[in-house]
Amino acid sequence: MGHNDHIDFDLYHAVEQLIEEGDIQPDAPAYGIAQQVIHQGYDSLSDRQRFLYERDISPALIKRAKQNRINEIMNSAPD
Repeated sequence: MGHNDHIDFDLYHAVEQLIEEGDIQPDAPAYGIAQQVIHQGYDSLSDRQRFLYERDISPALIKRAKQNRINEIMNSAPD
């Protein structure tokens, strides 16, 4: 196993998109919690951290995924 076998790269890229779009601030507690999930997994979170993740990160990720899907559909439509 390599040193990055536990890293969730899909989540990492999604969180980076959220930061770029201003949906998550890098100095916010939610960002630190997202980083913990990326590197240590969701199960590593305390109850309070899970609450914040579900309140702040999950909705933003769902919204971003829906927007990405819409963009894919629109970009694949014939002109």
